[in-house]
This record gives sequence, C-alpha cells and structure tokens, in this order.
Amino acid sequence: MRAALAALLIVLWAAPALADDTPIRVSLLRDQFRTVLSSEGGLTVRPPNASSGSPYVEPDVTTVLDVRPNAGGLLLAGAIQAGNSIVVAPADPRYPLAIDGTVYRGGAIIQTASDGSIDVINVVDLERYLDGVVGSEMDPTWPQAALQAQAIVARTYAVAHLGTREWLGYDLRAGEQDQAYKGVAAETPTVVSAVTSTHGKILVAGADVVHAYYSSCDGGYTSSGDALADPQPYLVAQQDPYCTTSPDDGWSASVDARTLASALRAGFGDFGSIVSVAIGSRDESGRALGVTITGTKDAFVIPATTFRSLVGNHIVRSTRIDSISVRGGVIRISGEGFGHGVGMAQWGARGMAEAGKTADEILEFYYHGVQFASIADRLATR
Repeated sequence: MRAALAALLIVLWAAPALADDTPIRVSLLRDQFRTVLSSEGGLTVRPPNASSGSPYVEPDVTTVLDVRPNAGGLLLAGAIQAGNSIVVAPADPRYPLAIDGTVYRGGAIIQTASDGSIDVINVVDLERYLDGVVGSEMDPTWPQAALQAQAIVARTYAVAHLGTREWLGYDLRAGEQDQAYKGVAAETPTVVSAVTSTHGKILVAGADVVHAYYSSCDGGYTSSGDALADPQPYLVAQQDPYCTTSPDDGWSASVDARTLASALRAGFGDFGSIVSVAIGSRDESGRALGVTITGTKDAFVIPATTFRSLVGNHIVRSTRIDSISVRGGVIRISGEGFGHGVGMAQWGARGMAEAGKTADEILEFYYHGVQFASIADRLATR
C-alpha cells in the first residue's frame, strides 16, 4: 500500500520535465491522535488510489480539516469516514498547506499506524524541501558560500536516502534524526538564493552518492566515518582550524550523579552509587570511545556515545570530552564541539566562507576526494 501511495504522489506532484524535482517524503509527525490541516485556497482530500473523482470534502468550502484516527480508519471533520490513508493538497498552489500551524510546500499523506495513531508525511519537491532545510540548519545571515555548501550537503543527504525507508512510507524524518526542516518559515531570500544557485548539485564518489554527514561544530578536529560505523575514504579525521567561533567550541555541563545512576541501572543492573567516571580510550580525533563508570558495588565500561545519549545529547554536546569528574554527587564534564563531528562542520563552513573560500572549496576540505555531479544525471541511473 505504501509503495503504491508513493508512486501515486510522484505522479500528482512531480514536475515532469525535471528528474531532480522528484518529490521527497518527509515524516513530520508520528504517534499523533489528531492533526489539523489548512490552506486559505481550500483543500483537496482524496483516498490514495484516486487522483480524480469526487473528493471527501468540497475544496471550495473546506479550508480547515480536522483528522483523527478511529476504528474504521480516519475520521475527517468529525463526521466523514475515510480509509486508513488520505492524500491532502492545497486546492490553489498559491496558498501552501499548514499542518498543525506550520506551513509547508507540497501536500501531505495522513495514514494510520499499527498502534492506532496517525502519521503525517509531507510530500514536497526536493528543491523546495531544501528551501525549508537550509534555513533550519544554518543561520540565514551567514555568508552565501556557507549556505551554498549547506544546500549541497543537504541535497546530497536527501538523495542518498530516497527510497531507503520504503517500508516506513517516507524517505527522511524532520529533525535531528535526519535534517531540521521548519518548512516555509525557514525560507529567506538568502536561503532560496543558495538553493537556487546550486540547483541539482550533489557530491559523489565515483558512481556512488556521498554519505554527506554533517554536524554543528567539530571542536577543532573532524571525526572519521568510523564514528558512525560508516568508514568511507572521504570521511577522514583531521584538524579543522576554521571551527573556532562556535559557542560550543568549548562547553561544560553538570549532571546529577543519582539521576545518571538511575538511568544506567535499567541496562547495567545495580552497581551502587557512582564513585567515579573516567574516559577510557580515544580515537584519532581525540573523541572518547569508552567511559568507565565505577560504583560502590561494581564497575563497567560503556560506549561514549551511549554515555552521551543517556545524559542527553544537548548536555554532553559531543564525545570530544576534555575532562570529567565526580564531586559532591555532581558529575562535571567539559569538552569541545557539538555533534558527531563527521563530515562538514557548519560553524567551520562559516569560518571558511568568512576566510574567502567558495562552497566547493569548503566541501572539498570536509569530504576528501569527492566530485560534484548533477542530481538529474544520477537519478537517471538509479
């Protein structure tokens, strides 16, 4: 069903002359029990297997639609019974679609999940998706070369994920799991210019689309692809002299030892109270690989990425940890960078752009030996 639905939507929203305008499916909301869609120009609402014929509601009078799950599938406007999925699009393309108050280009799939909730998926032209990504991932006031580099890596990342989650019914998730995506609110003239000026441009390594990972700040040293269990010759660990102005270039945090101990017990049993926390081995970039937890009853080593996740990725902002200590029931941690550090550092891209580097030069620094290609050519060979 989901594969057929995706095929229908490509027919409905594709720009037929351009392969690089293929729609991309972005999971916006999951595990919802209500969603509200609206468009000032009216809504077309149809079942997934009907591109024409009578819609569920009249588009010339329906500008707001409440959707909720029920035993029969989806309940529209509190009165109209629909099946397990519907396709919603603006009746007038001049007025974009709002989903729970956030405005997006393109249309939407609303479908029931196995647990009785509903999922909301935005189906949007790839380049218009990028208009909403670049300004969500990077400050629109940054230099144009940095924004162009962000557009190219975001496009490359999206193309590499097309069709890879077919069983889930989408290609990407909006948020830190994939790419930040705030829709129309993130569009600015500088962002649109960056996307337009790099239209269709992606990174490749030979015949393959590059795995274009990126993060906020690498703390002065990029990490290799090994950090994400994806060793690639173009993802190398190296010093980065450009990522120096980020507020996360140096950071510190304090964590309650009892709170961390409680979180650890679920996976590692009763080890008592935390006595000490220490960094074990490090990789070539200086990032911690393991963290030793010593309790009053037992001691064990956990991956540094697990430690970071348990404490909170926005508290321990990277595994490039300089120091860690326990005193008075408080764990004090300091480190450098924000994120995994693989591929392009966004703050480093800004630094390179301010130093006069072009978008291509920025990307050649962060992704060794890659080439630039047209997405239209690559999609034609998929």
